[in-house]
Amino acid sequence: MLNSNLIKAIVAIAIIAGGIYVIMIDEPATPTGDINSIQPLPEQDEP
Repeated sequence: MLNSNLIKAIVAIAIIAGGIYVIMIDEPATPTGDINSIQPLPEQDEP
């Protein structure tokens, strides 16, 4: 029983640490162009 709880604790710590790592490292790309302008969709050929 102790071995099972130890494995669960290690897995939980690894998941939490991985989540924190991803949040700290992730740098969202800045949007390019004017995000306030609305561009019309290009016309599509008939299917």
